[in-house]
Amino acid sequence: MSELGLRGLGVRTLSLLLGAGALIGFAGGCFITNTAHCGYHQNGADNPCPAGFVCNVCAADNNGCVPEGEADSIEPQCRDSGTIGTSTEPGTIGPTDGPSTVPTGTDTTETTTDSTTVGVTTMGPTSTTETTTETTTDTSTTEAPETTIETMCDPMNLNDPNCGEQYCVAAGQCGWCTSLPQDKTCADVDAATPACDEVSGKCVECTKDVAQLCTGNTPVCDEETHECAPCTEHSQCGTTACDIFDGSCFPDTEGSVFYVQGGKIDCQAKTGLTENDPFCKLTDVPLNAAKVTIRLIASTTPPGGLAVPENSVVAIVKHKATVPEINGQDILGTPVSLGLNSRLYLSGVKLRFGQGSLVKCAGGSLWAHDAIWEGNGINSARAIDASSCKVSVHRSKILRCGAAMQVANSDVRIENSFILENGAPTAQHPAFNFLTNAKAHITYSTIALNRVVNTVSTFNCVGNGQDIVLRNSAVVGVTKLTNCNDMDERLTFENGRFEEVPDGAMADSLMSQWFNAPVQDVYTPKDSDNVMDPLEDTAMWGEGDPRFDFTGLTPIPTEEPSFAGARQPL
Repeated sequence: MSELGLRGLGVRTLSLLLGAGALIGFAGGCFITNTAHCGYHQNGADNPCPAGFVCNVCAADNNGCVPEGEADSIEPQCRDSGTIGTSTEPGTIGPTDGPSTVPTGTDTTETTTDSTTVGVTTMGPTSTTETTTETTTDTSTTEAPETTIETMCDPMNLNDPNCGEQYCVAAGQCGWCTSLPQDKTCADVDAATPACDEVSGKCVECTKDVAQLCTGNTPVCDEETHECAPCTEHSQCGTTACDIFDGSCFPDTEGSVFYVQGGKIDCQAKTGLTENDPFCKLTDVPLNAAKVTIRLIASTTPPGGLAVPENSVVAIVKHKATVPEINGQDILGTPVSLGLNSRLYLSGVKLRFGQGSLVKCAGGSLWAHDAIWEGNGINSARAIDASSCKVSVHRSKILRCGAAMQVANSDVRIENSFILENGAPTAQHPAFNFLTNAKAHITYSTIALNRVVNTVSTFNCVGNGQDIVLRNSAVVGVTKLTNCNDMDERLTFENGRFEEVPDGAMADSLMSQWFNAPVQDVYTPKDSDNVMDPLEDTAMWGEGDPRFDFTGLTPIPTEEPSFAGARQPL
């Protein structure tokens, strides 16, 4: 830019507090003609950018506001502590395509950074090298900055482009959504982003306080992105359930939600519409609505079983804290079954005893969260029998059943689950029986102490076309652990820890080395302070893996190795 072009600049001093309290400045620097740019703020050292951002006076995008993490990489001449001002010359007011630069004089930069380097860690079949840099940056404000930018803008157009990322909140004044006029809201800015995020200062789809703005197939507000998203957990849908298949919540209209508590008194007079007037049996529930939520209340009297008709969508979810039980001891046949093209969701429910299997799925879809299948080590019923079915089991336990599951022409996904001590004296096959075209993906699960049935203790393959992937899991099995790879490889182990031992005593000993004493059949891995424990750093999270462990509360590390199995350390 010519010397003449610089004479009309008003000069003021700017500063930016970075690192460990280091003051960074420059002389000369960049000339910004976009008056909505952060370089034009008027409050000296006050940061004009939203929380989590700092000013780069040479950056064009986002009015010069860049993430704090990029602060140290800003060129010295572009740091917000130079001489920048507003032009009074004709033709220099208003936004440009981006900041321009002029030659700078001598600049002095002093930066203080506290850095820590972490060395090489070996895990499972791979190793990683990690370097962690810790940078302290002054982020004293957690609210959107006040309106500090003055420019030519039309308040009749809240989205006046002269304001860049901000909004025209008054004549000649730009600001964040927190500064909108009293008679205006973010819905006036854009109907698609009707909520104001006070931290970023921007209009967004939703916030935690106005999550009700999210409906339909995106009923949940993502608190990180402030965007409406599909539901993934039943707890996100109030008194109903989440149809995970399409991401929507079940309806809460009359005829769509019913209460059931096993009982034998005044059953014919019950309406099932409230928890104080529940049906006595699952079969009392009318399944006429497109989607039906059954809230099951614990009782000493079993509520019977349920056959989900073809093309129906039903959810059976726990009501209140005590786990309700579907007990098939007095039922002739399978306690719970799914018809063709039906969907059944089980959440927080225990299933016990049955003939042949506790749940039978033929041509439908079964989704289980926080469920328990529990036998007595004698009854030979399988937990799940799937034929041409989609099965998803999450944060669940399958314990002491005749077998965990038999799978044919089906897709199975198991994560964060315990499959323990299955196999009965009269069982027909071991814990898993994979028949023709069985597909299974098992991740972050603990599979152990299952009994040998017909020479195999854990994974049995019959027929062909199986494709089974077992990753990030902790597996202890008595010889022979599997026959699935006898002819060709149909079972793949990825990361995790897998051990085959000669007998049950050795299996018990190995479990005591890997885990703390179990609590309600939940095995938590040992995590000693000064030694590498057997399951430590043996798993590595990948896209599609769960982000939390069996509890649903403890995060699984996504950028570094983790513990194999269903549970991360306490």
